[in-house]
Amino acid sequence: MLNTTNPSTATKVLVVDDNKDIRELVCRLLEAEGYMAAEAVDGDDMWQKLSAEQADIILLDVMLPGTDGFELCRQLCADPNMPPVIMLTAKDEEIDRVVGLELGADDYIVKPFGRRELIARIKAVLRRVRAGSGQAIKGLYSFAGMSFKPSQMEMCNAAGTIIPLSTSETQLLLTFVQHPRIPLSRDRLLDLTKGRNSTPFDRSIDSHVSRLRRKLGDDSKKPEIIKTSWGTGYIFTCQVETQ
Repeated sequence: MLNTTNPSTATKVLVVDDNKDIRELVCRLLEAEGYMAAEAVDGDDMWQKLSAEQADIILLDVMLPGTDGFELCRQLCADPNMPPVIMLTAKDEEIDRVVGLELGADDYIVKPFGRRELIARIKAVLRRVRAGSGQAIKGLYSFAGMSFKPSQMEMCNAAGTIIPLSTSETQLLLTFVQHPRIPLSRDRLLDLTKGRNSTPFDRSIDSHVSRLRRKLGDDSKKPEIIKTSWGTGYIFTCQVETQ
């Protein structure tokens, strides 16, 4: 339950949208649920707000003046110190959802959306991120000449290069290394990483697996680390050592 009496402990949400009516409506909904809400009208305003005070989660519109939401999402997710991102958009094309998820967004909400859906999505993303932070205390995972530090949201490949991971990639890789050599269905992966029930059409895991494979250097045509388990989902094939 959110603490609504002590502002210093309330979850801070940054709403980035150039539509004043939508920003104010979303902020009112959030504040009614006990969240602290801040507004930004574009990318420049967003960076200024983040430099002044860190947010716990960002609601980011796609159609923004200047730098669009997709590019801002890419920049945010490239920095492991940035909060998780939920994309907001009026576009309902599958390709737009895929692009957002490929760039590292933690979730995607299509406008118009209801209060219950918005709050449920925020809570689900925050549960996943916080659960991952708690699990990260377990330390260092090693596999296939690589190492993974969930607490720092980064991995080190066999060449010694440090590769930053988004919150979604961190949670997905953490799920795999904690379940090595066990076939995991898409629904199971969604449950473990997203903290919410999936739908038969939710293909976001495929997008996240594709991005994670690239960072692992795993050939998408003939993957050796994260193999597709036909009829099931995916299987992490490596032996994993923990420290």
